[in-house]
Amino acid sequence: MEKIKYTLIILLGLSTCVNAQDLFVSSGSYVFVQDEILFVNDDIRLDEADSNIFLREDAQLIQSSNVKNSDLGTLSVYQNQTSSGGIATGIYEYNYWSSPVGVSEQGTTKENKNFQILNLFKPVDPSTNSNISSNVYSVTNSYNSTTTEIAKYWLWQMQSSGGYNGWDQVSNIGEVNPSNGFTMKGIPSSTANPNTIDFRGRPNTGDLTIDCNFTGTDSDPNSGLTTQVETLTGNPYPSTMDLKKFLIDPVNVAGLDGGVYFWEQKNVGSHYLADYEGGYAVYTPGNPLDMTDDGNYLPAVFTNYDLSGGQSGLTGDSSFDYTSQNSRRYAAIGQGFVVRSEGTGNGGGIIKNDMRLYVKDIGSSSTDVFAKVAQENNNDNSNEIIAMSHNGIDYQNIINNPSIIPEIRIHTKLNDSYYRENLIAFRQTTNLSYNKFTDGRHPLVLATDTYFIADGYQLGIKSIEYDIDVKLPFGFNADKESNTYSVTINSTKNISESIEVFVHDKFEDTYTDIRGGAFEITLPQGEYDNRFEVVFRDNSQILTDEIIDLENEVLKSFLVYQNNTNNQLVIKNPQSHIIKSFIMYDVTGKVIFNKQNLGNELEYSFPTNNLSAGTYITKVTTDQNFEITKKVIVNN
Repeated sequence: MEKIKYTLIILLGLSTCVNAQDLFVSSGSYVFVQDEILFVNDDIRLDEADSNIFLREDAQLIQSSNVKNSDLGTLSVYQNQTSSGGIATGIYEYNYWSSPVGVSEQGTTKENKNFQILNLFKPVDPSTNSNISSNVYSVTNSYNSTTTEIAKYWLWQMQSSGGYNGWDQVSNIGEVNPSNGFTMKGIPSSTANPNTIDFRGRPNTGDLTIDCNFTGTDSDPNSGLTTQVETLTGNPYPSTMDLKKFLIDPVNVAGLDGGVYFWEQKNVGSHYLADYEGGYAVYTPGNPLDMTDDGNYLPAVFTNYDLSGGQSGLTGDSSFDYTSQNSRRYAAIGQGFVVRSEGTGNGGGIIKNDMRLYVKDIGSSSTDVFAKVAQENNNDNSNEIIAMSHNGIDYQNIINNPSIIPEIRIHTKLNDSYYRENLIAFRQTTNLSYNKFTDGRHPLVLATDTYFIADGYQLGIKSIEYDIDVKLPFGFNADKESNTYSVTINSTKNISESIEVFVHDKFEDTYTDIRGGAFEITLPQGEYDNRFEVVFRDNSQILTDEIIDLENEVLKSFLVYQNNTNNQLVIKNPQSHIIKSFIMYDVTGKVIFNKQNLGNELEYSFPTNNLSAGTYITKVTTDQNFEITKKVIVNN
């Protein structure tokens, strides 16, 4: 092993990468990195308790090989506690975490170590980038954390869980596997005491396996999933993680369902489960063969929960829309998330170093996301985002020049109380079948809900290749005796103004424009998976236009006239249309002729020698109910 002894490295505002084959930090030495990337090809030895690496102001560490780290020293990296929409997480709200470090232990054994609460420190002054001083958080048995104590009751983890009873409490000081995530409620925050967490410990690196294996039996019939299990995992590294590359890894393609699920919740000021208002948002990675496709993100709908963890009602709120931030493709340091199993007995997933990247945020833009909101980046080149990785992917180009995926976001207001969002994404080579990665399953289908349908899956995200004749099945779930729905388009992205969108009610055969209006309906209890569809053409209008064209053609083909020389009314029918009736009136309305079912002869004649001279009205009606009306003048 090549030993590199660092006494002090300070990087200030340089767009550089510090490289090392191996990194050895001796006793009494430290590496300080500010707002840059530290790249180590193999392993790191932090020799003694006072051997440290400090990552400050978005600095990150990336390692390449699968060789793990060792020894007693620590890496220190900050992360803030924020919830949906960038609001500081309070003492009543959860964050889903994944620790970038584990417990440091003496010895040269190269391995990732489990996380403990003792890895959490409070910075003395997090507002100062040069600060390296922190104090370990104490733990409290109280339900409320303080500025110096963490309420340990709220640390939970979940592996291969079928429902609410699959959550396991992280007892005492805790032991959380490096590939597992954990929940933790917030610490009181103020300007003087921001709730910044300083993770300190041995940095995680290399391959980590995820236990997410469905055995075929629903372990919790009262809540959760019935044919899948889920695991709380996350980004285990002190660097940004590419969730697209994570999901399309061959191991995860086989073992996971193709989505990443983020817990979002509202600040409600209560620890009682029945008061919680939250739900899961979903990220899907898009076309796995196109790394410039960032995928799609669908916000959560907030629900209440009963004491068994089941759904008990809807709150009317939904989570923040992160679509402007690369659809949450890039997970920040410490970000926890949920994955779900695919099939039975497929074993779970894997996290690897080649999913790591460095993203440097310039100006006010933020690309990697830990439940926070970034300001929109402008097109000024000085605000170009700097990104790099060792995995051969050109993130600099991808992040600054992503593929444009046109989107239509449909909002359905349900029972006048809450909205469900469903997303149509237009991607080439996708169709009405279920397409893993480009389609997204609803995290939770509500008692009263709407969803797209493909191959039996209830979807919140559906990708299709645009065609004016596409008919996208749109399901309605109705829980009450009477359920109201109002469906409209909430927003579009890169969709032409000329594109029309309709809801087609196949039972009533009606087409309702939802781009310029709303489709409104009241339904009794039931599941309506075959009645409605989203379409891009009003076929009833097309049919009307076709009928008008046909009628005009038929009308022009008939010739009705009075032959005064022969004292005959003549009807010529050169195209042999079927004549259902012929009626002739005088100007007073008196019926002169009333002939029915005349067939389809080429010519008809009726005697007029007994009629008084004057004007008469004739009406020929075909079997298609087209009417040919004409005035004739009789001169006898």
